[in-house]
Amino acid sequence: MVANQIHRLSQRPSGPLVKLNCAAFPQNMIESELFGYVKGAFTGALNDFPGMIQEAAGGTLFLDEIAEMPPDLQARFLRVLQEREFRPLGTTRTIKADFRLVAATNRPVPAALASGALRQDLYYRLKTFQIEIPPLRERPEDIPSLSLLFARRFAAQLNRAEPQFAPDAFQALIDYNWPGNVRELQNAIEHSLVLCDSGPVTLKHLPRELRLPAILQEAVAHPGNGEGSLKLDARERQAILEALAQCHGNKKKAAAVLGIHRPTLYSKMKRYGIELK
Repeated sequence: MVANQIHRLSQRPSGPLVKLNCAAFPQNMIESELFGYVKGAFTGALNDFPGMIQEAAGGTLFLDEIAEMPPDLQARFLRVLQEREFRPLGTTRTIKADFRLVAATNRPVPAALASGALRQDLYYRLKTFQIEIPPLRERPEDIPSLSLLFARRFAAQLNRAEPQFAPDAFQALIDYNWPGNVRELQNAIEHSLVLCDSGPVTLKHLPRELRLPAILQEAVAHPGNGEGSLKLDARERQAILEALAQCHGNKKKAAAVLGIHRPTLYSKMKRYGIELK
């Protein structure tokens, strides 16, 4: 989204915006996708392919997950940035490179540099202007507006009226940790609209991992069969609830955290009246 906005507000908005996700291609294919090739350059090269550098001429080239680009190809791409020209595979013909570059990585840059995943010389050449986008959990004030935006979008696709959100649903959206960031929020809103036929989106329409804190809180408030009245049982029950909360309801991971087998966890959950719906 940021790359799209940079392109739209640049002096090249009428030019193309060409995107390459370096993590989405096998390493031996990124070079041909980027630089292009001529017919016969390698087995399977049945036609000329201009490559994304040439396709981005007059516009913007967005390289996502650039730290996933092989280091030797990073060195070759650095020469493109320095010399403003390149050669497609299988030819000695030099082509002028006329594009604006936007690059992104989800890796912490110091760690990527230290491991060699991102070459230092390329990084310093890229670092003309750096934008750090905080994860969604660090900007909860964005969650309501993004939720409404996605709700409007999906409601239009479903040919339905724009839904409203109940306070408990909004609070669950704000409180959730969002390990998948904006993509996960988008999927959660789509999920809720599929389940909500009419009326406001409530807590029950949200994905299970968002409802988990409320489910666990209800389990604490209503112990079930009452066997948690003994102090030892109460502590064990609380430990299970905390492990389930820590693992977002994943019973396999919760059992590992507790150091017990999954069948044992299931048995104890049944004993203490812990249900995750």
